Amino acid sequence: MRYYLPFLFCLALILTSCNRNNEEDGRLERLDKALSDRMLYEVYFEDKARVLRDVLTEQTDKAQRYNICMRLADHYRSNSKDSTIAYLVSARELAVSLKDFNKIATADFQMAKLYIKTGYPVEANYILDNYRDRELPKEVLTDYYDAEHRYWLETTIQEAPNDFADIRSEQLDRYRKLHLESCEAYSWQWHNLKREAAISKGNVKEARDHAYSMVQISKINSREYAEAAYWYAHTFENENENLFEEWLVRSAIADIMCATKDYGSLSELVEYIFSKDNIDLAFEYVANYCMPDALHYNSKLRPYQIALFFPNIVNAYQAKHSKQALARTYLLLIVSILALLLLATLIFLFKRQKKLDAVRKQLQDSYVEIDKRNRELTTINERLVSLNARIREADKVKQEYITLFLGILSDNISTTRLYKNHVLKTIRQGNTKSLVEEIEQLPPIDNDILDFYKMFDQTFINLYPDFVEKFNTLLVDGAEIVPKGDDILTPELRIFALIKLGITDSSRIASLLHYSANTIYNYRAKTKKKARASKDDFEDAVREID
Repeated sequence: MRYYLPFLFCLALILTSCNRNNEEDGRLERLDKALSDRMLYEVYFEDKARVLRDVLTEQTDKAQRYNICMRLADHYRSNSKDSTIAYLVSARELAVSLKDFNKIATADFQMAKLYIKTGYPVEANYILDNYRDRELPKEVLTDYYDAEHRYWLETTIQEAPNDFADIRSEQLDRYRKLHLESCEAYSWQWHNLKREAAISKGNVKEARDHAYSMVQISKINSREYAEAAYWYAHTFENENENLFEEWLVRSAIADIMCATKDYGSLSELVEYIFSKDNIDLAFEYVANYCMPDALHYNSKLRPYQIALFFPNIVNAYQAKHSKQALARTYLLLIVSILALLLLATLIFLFKRQKKLDAVRKQLQDSYVEIDKRNRELTTINERLVSLNARIREADKVKQEYITLFLGILSDNISTTRLYKNHVLKTIRQGNTKSLVEEIEQLPPIDNDILDFYKMFDQTFINLYPDFVEKFNTLLVDGAEIVPKGDDILTPELRIFALIKLGITDSSRIASLLHYSANTIYNYRAKTKKKARASKDDFEDAVREID
């Protein structure tokens, strides 16, 4: 077992470095599913843009064309900087031709916000500077405050601390307040400004509440939802990693479904995954999606941000694969050693098996011989058991018949003695005539024979109570011998009872039963003809009756 420990340890390390936990795996599977379907979302996005372009081509009214250009600019706002600029320029030209100040200002403010978003604060400041000393109509104030707020927010974030830091902070607070006052209360933008203000004060709980309200207000998987989910995720950044990742994934999925190319969620998710040592997935996301999308959008800021982080992923990715290559080398070496050990083990086991087979064959031969001897002993034992049973039976018969014989003999002696005394007394008295008369009046000898039969039958049945039933089972159906009247046994049964007792000579049986030898022979022959089995084995079967 100890030879396999290095292999198991290396395998565990590789599996641990490649596997995600179940909860994270489920979230990233949803993201991977959305990324695999991104072409479908982009086709849908382009279909909507194509419809708007077709309407723009057919439209001749300048005001309507302006509106369509602004819609197209908004449509491409997060997908393509160049397309957005092109449609904003077209919209401004239409507004100039219409001499509509509000439309010109709206197009300029949208352009300024686009420049701010894409990392061109100088260009944005140039546009906004044209409106800072003017008194603007109420209809465009909200857009103006929004643009100014975004400008000062981005410059505060992007610029290094210097002597103008306080001025930027004051301007940011000023325009955030003005923008907040111009917004509809409890609208998406209102909650976003409140969230930003709470963050600036370090109040994460209040910021989370406003971010959650933004999520609730937004249409699911819209651009607003993606941004709201992004800000909501950041309220958990230092408190709950699972929720932080969950809401970043939701934001990234919403960006994918909106065909957004300038996004922050997936980029930050890459950094988070990278921090969890999931280098392969981080490299896949940044190389296949984040960087290509940033280049497609053609922003200056986003590719720069990704480029700062990208080398870290590439270096870690290469280092990981170098470690994996080294681990594979070690693993191959370990597997080779294990293979040699396994080969040696197999050779050893093969030789051992041959020895075991030889020993097993010897044991098997021994088992066969022992089994043969056991069967012989079993047969001998069965014969001994049968012989013992017969001996016990013979002893029992002897005891019964000795008792019977002694009883009869004792009775005969007593009777003979009494009769002798009676005869002597009568002869001494000279009364021989009365003695002759008395002898002549004695009962016939047949009565004694019948008494003998009854005594024999009773004694035999006591020894073998089931003899008659078992004897009849040896005969064919309908040939059963059944005693009649008061008889216990019939002449045939008495003959075979004596055979059961071991007396097989017909002359001897005839002498005992006071029959002729010919009568005994006929009874035996007649009964054996009715035997169910072989006639030759009939008397042996009778002797086997228990």
